[in-house]
Amino acid sequence: MLLKRLSLGLFIIPSVTIILCLITTIYLNILDLCNPFINGCYSISRVGRSYPAVLLFKPMMIITIILMIAYFFEHYRIFKKFLLNKIYLNLILLSGLVSSFALLVYIIFLGIEGSEIWRFMRSGGIFIYIISLIISQFLIILTYLKIKKDYQVIISSKIININFYYNVLLITCGIIIILLIDIFSLTTSWYVKNIIQWNYFLLMNLFFLNTYFIWKKLDK
Repeated sequence: MLLKRLSLGLFIIPSVTIILCLITTIYLNILDLCNPFINGCYSISRVGRSYPAVLLFKPMMIITIILMIAYFFEHYRIFKKFLLNKIYLNLILLSGLVSSFALLVYIIFLGIEGSEIWRFMRSGGIFIYIISLIISQFLIILTYLKIKKDYQVIISSKIININFYYNVLLITCGIIIILLIDIFSLTTSWYVKNIIQWNYFLLMNLFFLNTYFIWKKLDK
């Protein structure tokens, strides 16, 4: 099933890419050995823009963006068959496309130094990406909740319920993180922010893996 393949790809590609970039920079002695998930020694941007890791990071993230666009269009196509509200469907697609475009802006301006505009485009792009992706993911899981009783043959109600509570947790953590960073931005250490960034990136990415398990295998 195309949606299952897209979901799996969206989990594997960015996760493996950033880990490979980290290993590459450490192996070439560009960065010191550490575990950013625990130590917060580097930000994802620092790893991704380091040469030659950037030669892997940017192309693979462009591929990720293409898969994201296909992922949201495929959800739109599938949900449309269930005769759901068109405005609601358009909102899912719009939020997904906004997150994809925002990630593209971040990737384009990553590594470009100098003007404050470039820095704003990077920080603004990644912020909009996170917010839009969380919104689109939440709308998607709400749609699954609406159709799960009538389509238990092809989708797993148990995984949908787990995914719903997981998404609520993700949103709650996101709100708390934003509030804490905003309130304590001057006193929060940079490595604490990096720890939050790496782990939240992993949590967001796991949603795509969860989507993979929602759809049952029908070819048995």
